Amino acid sequence: MGNAEPSAAIRQILRSDAMRVALAVVELGSVRRAASALSMTPSAVSKQLVRIERQLGRTLFVRSRDGVRPNDEGLALASYARRFLALVAEVGERFETDFASPRVRLGVADDVGLTRLPAALARVRETAPDVAVELTVAFSSELIALTEAGKLDLAILSDGGPPFPAGARRLRPEPMSWFGRRDALPPEGPLPLAVAAEGCPWRARAIALLSAAKVPWRIACTSPSAAGQLAAARLGLALAPLPEAVAAGYDDLARVTQGLPDLPACDLALLAPARPSRAVRAVTEAVRVAYG
Repeated sequence: MGNAEPSAAIRQILRSDAMRVALAVVELGSVRRAASALSMTPSAVSKQLVRIERQLGRTLFVRSRDGVRPNDEGLALASYARRFLALVAEVGERFETDFASPRVRLGVADDVGLTRLPAALARVRETAPDVAVELTVAFSSELIALTEAGKLDLAILSDGGPPFPAGARRLRPEPMSWFGRRDALPPEGPLPLAVAAEGCPWRARAIALLSAAKVPWRIACTSPSAAGQLAAARLGLALAPLPEAVAAGYDDLARVTQGLPDLPACDLALLAPARPSRAVRAVTEAVRVAYG
């Protein structure tokens, strides 16, 4: 478990993820602890163990109410995995610098996650010009799934989606405010809102605060993306409770404070591997500096 994580390119060639999961469960003695160490969910680790057993055609782990423990076959696999991963790390350290353009697959939440990305990418170009960043913009729930599936190396998440996985590193929070069209007249009747669908934490917090302050409200626009909610606010259809960085730069928008409760800040987090490669470390540091 002390070996350095190889680069994404090497990992794709040698396909070491399965052995890494199996070894983590054996050495840490728990699916939950292995999941935390690998920045995965316990269910994803359990599914990977089942997949390994199906591929090998034999039982490797004994399940009970007390947890999961390896049998003799599982211990044998762990021994092979330990040697295999040591070789992977050795190959990575020897040949990683020979790759013309190490690639880092970075996922960014489709709301507040993009706001400080230009500064992060600029720092990557300055400190690691040979690293190529491949960007995926999606909802936080999708980014978590892609990371667990080994299709992303890093992911910047917002708390507008599901809870952050264990091991995710907190970044600097983003202030949130109510935004509406600058020249719009005060609404008559219940306050019109532009929010995401039910289940969105931002929507739930905004509505709970309005209800506690006894401010009547109604849903005027439902959009899964911050861009759709911003559009409704800019058209004067509704107020949108959004991170201030998302609404920055729109001259036709204004913060609305009179008679409305303050919104809590939006939390951000970085989902990163426990043993990053040199290229992933460079991007991680750039994100840390840009996002705090």
